[in-house]
Amino acid sequence: MNGYIGFLKVQTILICLLFIGFLSTSNKVNAQQFYTDSYVTMPKGTGTFILTSGEHNANIYSVFALFKGFELNFQATLFYEDKPTNATNYFTTNIYAKYTFWVSNDRSAGAAVFLGIGKAPGYFTNSGYSAMHKNYWTAVPVTIPLFGNTISWDIMPGGLVDFDYGDNDKTAWGFTYSSRIAIYKVIPKTAIVGEIFGTEGQVHSKPEFKAGLRWEPNPWIVVAGTYGAMLDGGQGSGFELGVMIFTPKFLSKDFMRNNEIQY
Repeated sequence: MNGYIGFLKVQTILICLLFIGFLSTSNKVNAQQFYTDSYVTMPKGTGTFILTSGEHNANIYSVFALFKGFELNFQATLFYEDKPTNATNYFTTNIYAKYTFWVSNDRSAGAAVFLGIGKAPGYFTNSGYSAMHKNYWTAVPVTIPLFGNTISWDIMPGGLVDFDYGDNDKTAWGFTYSSRIAIYKVIPKTAIVGEIFGTEGQVHSKPEFKAGLRWEPNPWIVVAGTYGAMLDGGQGSGFELGVMIFTPKFLSKDFMRNNEIQY
């Protein structure tokens, strides 16, 4: 009964988010502790650094925009001990590239592709540590403007393969999916964000939702607070806090030529 009530609460939250989205204007948002991403890559020479901490895990990301439309991402995740499932603390690492291959003339729509080595960001199990070189994944984020650009809808299908799955170390495949909306102009300098994600196939993780607020006080820092759970009412990511920091074009030749560090 409690699980059913939890499921109804989740449905109510998602319906409210979608309804508000039809009445509001949304801008592009980067992933942060959300698993769905947009097509957007940062300008060449910039860096993005992300720290998140929640009830289920903690993450650190370093993102470098090395070329136009291309980013290289490094991620490390600490999963906390989960006594009900006898899962111990363990780390996973992830290296992946993102390339934007199509952008509309007004930049309201676009598509990109991810290719990564390591455990896919949206796939969670309690099976313990998984070697990075035995996991590969890909995803294609697509941003679709709706109703005269009043809504920006991100869809991100993908796939993964795990060459070290289960007790028998067999090869298993999975289809990943996620969808996200972001809502602006309801709260000043703040976005309301909601998403659904999961994995189907031989490799499986139950569908989950995340919803929360992103405070954007200036172009350089974004702070977010979210809550996530499984759609069937089970335990998910829980409460999370995160901060995302954007840098100037410090990797560009012009920036290094015309600036110096003051010690």
